[in-house]
Amino acid sequence: MPPCEHVRGAVLASLASTTPVYKKECTQCFDDQDMGEGVDVCLTCFNGGCPVTPGRHAQQHALKSGHLLALNIRRVRKAADTAGADAEPPAKLTKLEIKEESDRDKYELKTFVRCWGCSGARVDGGPAELDAAARAVLHAVEATKSQEVKGWSVELTACAHFEGLAQQPAEGFELAALRQCSACDKRDNLWLCLTCGHAGCGRRQYDGSGGNNHGVEHFQQTGHLVSVKLGTITPEGTADAYCYSCDDNREDPHLAAHLHTFGIGVETQQKTEKSIAELELEQNLRFDFSMTTADGAQLAPVAAPGLTGLRNLGNSCYLASVAQCVFAIDRFRDRYFASAGDHFAACTHARPAQCVLCQLHKLAGGLWSGRYAALERDPDTGAAAHQRGISPVHFKAAIAADHPEFATMRQQDAFEFLQHLTKQVDVAERAVAGGTQSPTSVFDFTTEERLQCQCCKRVRYKQQRATSVSLPVIKRLPADPTAAAEGVVQFAPVSFAECLELMTADETVDGYQCPTCERPTQAVKSTRFATFPKVLAVQARRFELVDCVPRKLDIPIQIPLGPIDLAPHRGAGIQPDEELLPEDDGAADPAGGAAAGPDAATEQPVDAGVVAQLESMGFPHERCVKAVRRTGNSGAEAATNWLFEHMDDPDIDVPDEQPPRAAAPSAADPAAVEQLVAMGFPQAAAERALAKAGGDTARALDRLLSGADDGADDAEADAAAAAGGGDESAESAQFELTGFVSHKGSSVHCGHYVASVRHGLGSETQWFLINDARVAVQPEPEPERAYLFFFTRAD
Repeated sequence: MPPCEHVRGAVLASLASTTPVYKKECTQCFDDQDMGEGVDVCLTCFNGGCPVTPGRHAQQHALKSGHLLALNIRRVRKAADTAGADAEPPAKLTKLEIKEESDRDKYELKTFVRCWGCSGARVDGGPAELDAAARAVLHAVEATKSQEVKGWSVELTACAHFEGLAQQPAEGFELAALRQCSACDKRDNLWLCLTCGHAGCGRRQYDGSGGNNHGVEHFQQTGHLVSVKLGTITPEGTADAYCYSCDDNREDPHLAAHLHTFGIGVETQQKTEKSIAELELEQNLRFDFSMTTADGAQLAPVAAPGLTGLRNLGNSCYLASVAQCVFAIDRFRDRYFASAGDHFAACTHARPAQCVLCQLHKLAGGLWSGRYAALERDPDTGAAAHQRGISPVHFKAAIAADHPEFATMRQQDAFEFLQHLTKQVDVAERAVAGGTQSPTSVFDFTTEERLQCQCCKRVRYKQQRATSVSLPVIKRLPADPTAAAEGVVQFAPVSFAECLELMTADETVDGYQCPTCERPTQAVKSTRFATFPKVLAVQARRFELVDCVPRKLDIPIQIPLGPIDLAPHRGAGIQPDEELLPEDDGAADPAGGAAAGPDAATEQPVDAGVVAQLESMGFPHERCVKAVRRTGNSGAEAATNWLFEHMDDPDIDVPDEQPPRAAAPSAADPAAVEQLVAMGFPQAAAERALAKAGGDTARALDRLLSGADDGADDAEADAAAAAGGGDESAESAQFELTGFVSHKGSSVHCGHYVASVRHGLGSETQWFLINDARVAVQPEPEPERAYLFFFTRAD
């Protein structure tokens, strides 16, 4: 039967090594190669879609894009092979000792081309170009694996041993000989000597498998220093290269010329084997992260809608823990779960895997549909074991795109990721609905800052928007010295109420330049809640700096699981007997430090909350003030980075007499304005934010998202603060703990995050422990050592 008209008229896209190919999992749900009918890979744009209900995203993609041909890939597991099951893993893995555990040994791929223009019918026959396109997809590195490899990899550099290389093909050299090791029958993991063209297999593995060391032996016998791994050469002129002298992976800047010596043209090559970086990633996942402590392993495993685990991608526990707590919030669930189908039908993004909103909807569907919440069975006992979980790899790639830290595979701070996540959600939501549907509004609240001069007794009130609280934790040793274990510092537990009181307590500010007294005086400052959020996110600052190195403090915080009343920490606004300070004191520095002289009014004020946060980490006051000013009040993270970068500056402790201010341009950069307007911000607000941010787009975006440039006049905002806050100030101040993220480990630089979430109300309340893909009932939640808390308002 001849192929259909859609095949005859199809324009098949060429596939470069850098082209993202989504072939393991649907980009809009978590159906994958191992489920049902497999995954359809579009042969035009290489998007992956599920071909069956309920999503049927492959067909939806074809009809929206007009890309009608797809390669269906379904993976079927072979019969179990127990050979080598008793082998012990190596004590140490080195780069050329890595063994690829090939999927071909475990699985068989079933493939065929289908045409969605013919209702998904199978295509039999077809031109040679169609068969070549299908083979290219099968050999391509999966897009998510490519992203993970990029995150793991360090940037390779060249070395002198590739320069001026004296190449001379060995006598009798033939190109056909490169298909097999020159000393044995191995046909994969072959290394080409760039000096003489010898093809040798890789190193022998710990269990006797793998290569036979013939590549290494050739170097030992000849002293030829550099080689390239055959099977990793791409048409773009890249490949795995290794220098035995440096004993490391290197980049060969002259790869095309070096290969040409042996009659190999890079433009004709097709990558057919996994690179060293890809194999390192697999080993890291298999050995490092499967060995994490099994928190909750003795608890009863569970799987249900809202209780679906997230697989660890490698150091991704911070992301999984925060995502579980955030998507347990009803506003996030309602925004992204119920409306997923509508968004997928309307989304115009060319690649759903790179669309933040698509991935938010996908993750919500994966967590709440229950479709992927299934307990696996122990093959020996038949008892219910933990879930396999779903992979958040597409979500991570979209939400962390281009971020210098979250795009890597390194461990990150959970609180910093929460801040990044809410920012990315706000940006994505503003682009489609002006931000009116953004669920991050559940975190929004307003603080009231009160400052009173102790000489004239006049006061000033100021409101600031916030999305989280950084809670100081009181450090004190136990009263009984025998309670401390030998060589281990133990701290006495503190109550959550004590920490709240410390956060909102009065603070003395020396050297306040009072505009009424017209001289340095002493002032008292405090920060309280003007309004309360629907969900209060709280970071416990359970760390300190020791010799400029952050150290984790193991201080238990006694957190009640019942109602918590925050009413005592609500600001009351101006009182009848209070008189306001005049508004003309631009020199006033709430964080301390006199601003004398005629130029004082031009000095840049600092965010006192950020200054206090930095001081709690152990930095001296003057350094904190300088860092906040030098980073333009851009937040604690930017100020902390500045401090570490300038720690050795000779004037680090010298106060700024005239703090530097970025000169605001006479007119904002039109391209920057257009970029912010495209995100959904009004043009006037974008121009104002850019002016105040000195033309820096990133800082301007932070100002816009924080509401600092929403058009409200500062004087009006302060007047509202003095009046006692907004309408929300009358809302309930009763909160209950509904989720928390705990950090397991003694260091801030490494360890493991797990999440605990509460489901149900009243007598139906139940806690669950979520450790990556494993979810278990948690009869006795343990928030005492948690790092990040989520309190939900009881109304």
